[in-house]
Amino acid sequence: MTDIDLLIEQARGPYTQAEISVVNDHAVSLSVFEGQYPWHRHPESDETFVCLRGCLVLEVEGQLEVRLQPGGVYTVPAGVAHRSRGEGRTANLSIGVRERVTEMLE
Repeated sequence: MTDIDLLIEQARGPYTQAEISVVNDHAVSLSVFEGQYPWHRHPESDETFVCLRGCLVLEVEGQLEVRLQPGGVYTVPAGVAHRSRGEGRTANLSIGVRERVTEMLE
């Protein structure tokens, strides 16, 4: 069993990410951060975000910003450039193919 609340409380520094589960060929990762993650894309994998705490803002190429509050879910399609930022300290789950390629764009 994984205690997500405990992992969030133990997270230190401006950005922490840890794989907390594997479902078939998909990884479930927990991210706790403040600030902004750089523009990037995953050419062959969708990426789903689930906001757990705070406000997670997703900037998605060709779309308006997507603002997720706790319980909000959004999927970025494969190949679409995106970046995330937290308004204050934010915790979220991300789900995608475990062996996915990440192309950094900045």
